[in-house]
Formats: sequence, structure tokens, C-alpha cells
Amino acid sequence: MPETKKVKELMVPVSSSSEYPIVYNTDTLRDAIKIFKNYSGESKKHRSIIVLKREGNEEKLAGILTVRDILNAIKAKTLNNTDDAENFPASWGNFYRKSSLGYSVNTKVGDAIRPLVTEFVHLEQNLSEAIRIMMTKKINILPVFEGGKPIGIIRAIDILYYIEECL
Repeated sequence: MPETKKVKELMVPVSSSSEYPIVYNTDTLRDAIKIFKNYSGESKKHRSIIVLKREGNEEKLAGILTVRDILNAIKAKTLNNTDDAENFPASWGNFYRKSSLGYSVNTKVGDAIRPLVTEFVHLEQNLSEAIRIMMTKKINILPVFEGGKPIGIIRAIDILYYIEECL
């Protein structure tokens, strides 16, 4: 019978001292963009950032910030509020105006993230449960909790790499 893999065996640890990027909900998009650049570089290692919020002495998971979230937030602040496909390409020109970008990248990360998903896994859960959640909810990343605290992240790419090892 094949060995049952646990989430903890494939997750990427998340903490202020880990290699996975984090920001706080009170940081700006400008801060997040710099962090993305520092953590992705040529290898494109990470495509999301964990967003934490401070509540007293505790840090809690606020959400996950993706490149798309940042672009959507900039779009909302920078572009004309139009869904008119005819005008849309021309309005993206505002992305290249420093004066427009300066205002939009000062947006707080907490205002740009998608609401915290209710989907997560626990450290000791079987990997098959993480796969089931990802497939049924059509998501690529899941927070990993232990005792109510976010301690890691499991990504679809981590699972794919594991499958490749099994071949």
C-alpha cells in the first residue's frame, strides 16, 4: 500500500523569517511590488504573497496577494471606470504615467486582497484532502494552519513536483 503523504511534508513554511514572502495588510502596494520583485527575480519562484494582520501580539492570516490583485487594484484607482471594451486598451496607457501610478500604489494591501478564502488545510491532513479542495474550489494555493495559526502554504505546483518525483 502506498505511503500517505501529509500536507506538512510539501508545504512551504510561512513566517517573518521564512523564504516565502509576506506583507502586512497595512503595507502599501508599492511595498508589495518590491517584495514580489525581490522574491521572484529570474526564477519566478513565488507568484503570491501571504498577507498577515496584527491583532495585539498575534499575527493572523488576512489573505493572499497575487500579481493580478495588484493590477486590479491599480486599475481601479488609475483607469477610467469603464468596462467598455472599445475604450479599455487606450485607458491602460494610464499605467505608464508616474503621477497616476504614484497615487494607486499607495493603496493599502488590505484594500487590494481578495477576501480571505474559507478554504485551508491543517498541518497533519493528508495531501489528498488538499488536492480535493484545490480541484473542487479551482484554487492553486491553500493556507496551512496549526492550532489556529497560519504556518505554511501548499501550492498546486508543489503537488505537481511531488507527482513528478513519483513517476
